[in-house]
Amino acid sequence: MSKVFVEYAIKPAFRDSFLIYMQEWQRREGRFELLEGTDQEGLFVEIWKEVTYEEYLSLKQERLHGTEDVSQQAIWEEWIEGGLRKLHMWHFTEVTSS
Repeated sequence: MSKVFVEYAIKPAFRDSFLIYMQEWQRREGRFELLEGTDQEGLFVEIWKEVTYEEYLSLKQERLHGTEDVSQQAIWEEWIEGGLRKLHMWHFTEVTSS
């Protein structure tokens, strides 16, 4: 089993637009949960389930460096406090005993 965690803070002015976008993305993808900090409003974590390391690398590349849709990268750059350099991603796998 593996999971990917994506963490970032959304600027208050873009919170509503961000939430609408993420609801649509969840309907299409269905592979991740979106959580918001209870003591830090605007701090979000995405938890992606069953993501291979190769899929993670692809997701990270798309999110941080964009794809053919340059406008989407610009939107994330604007929405996130501190821009894309403040978006953090990690891939984890289950620990098994040997």
